[in-house]
Amino acid sequence: MNKKYFYLPLAALALSLTACTNSKMDTSDLKAQIDASRAGHYGQAMLHEEMSEEDLEVANNILGHFEQDHYWNINEKQKALDAAKSATQHRYASEKEMCLWLTEVHGPNHHSEEAIRETVAYFKTASAVPFKVKDESIGRVGRWLEAHPDATATVTASTDTVGKPAYNQDLSQRRANTVTQRLIAKGARPSQLVVKAIGEAAGPNNTPDQNHRVAIVITAHPDYMDCANLK
Repeated sequence: MNKKYFYLPLAALALSLTACTNSKMDTSDLKAQIDASRAGHYGQAMLHEEMSEEDLEVANNILGHFEQDHYWNINEKQKALDAAKSATQHRYASEKEMCLWLTEVHGPNHHSEEAIRETVAYFKTASAVPFKVKDESIGRVGRWLEAHPDATATVTASTDTVGKPAYNQDLSQRRANTVTQRLIAKGARPSQLVVKAIGEAAGPNNTPDQNHRVAIVITAHPDYMDCANLK
């Protein structure tokens, strides 16, 4: 056999292998896809769950060795304790991430109504008896509060600057109480109502102003969160 023809293919193969060795494969797309699978609260919940299971496997394997008297090693026991502790931490982190994910999913459907802010009662000077009441609005708020026990409403009442400030402070309180009683009659619970009697609204002294002789209702509800007791 002609040695010239024998060595040339080997040389070509060597060059080919060297080229393959020197060129590093681009794995950025693979890494990006792996990261995407762990993105968001759900992905993180799954990641922590897997890490918890891995740590539990380590702890259980060592425990099995001890129970079968295969060896007694204080360092191995500490390794098992650390793994079990880590498993608990990852499980807790997984639960938190899962709850945050559930909140993202369910939150938009909970209390989807916008907060109500409306002037519902108008008063004459020195009077706590409204001469005009938006009964339909009060009824709507009362029924909404009845249907949403975790929601609240603030009743804010004020006066104009006619009269003495101390009297007007008490008058605004009585005006607010008038509206709260109407809300309760329509279904609101007393515990859901917050009264803010602000007395005289800002303005020139001893000046009548119908815009200030009013009571306003503003509804609110807590932000929705699954697993609210999970800290």
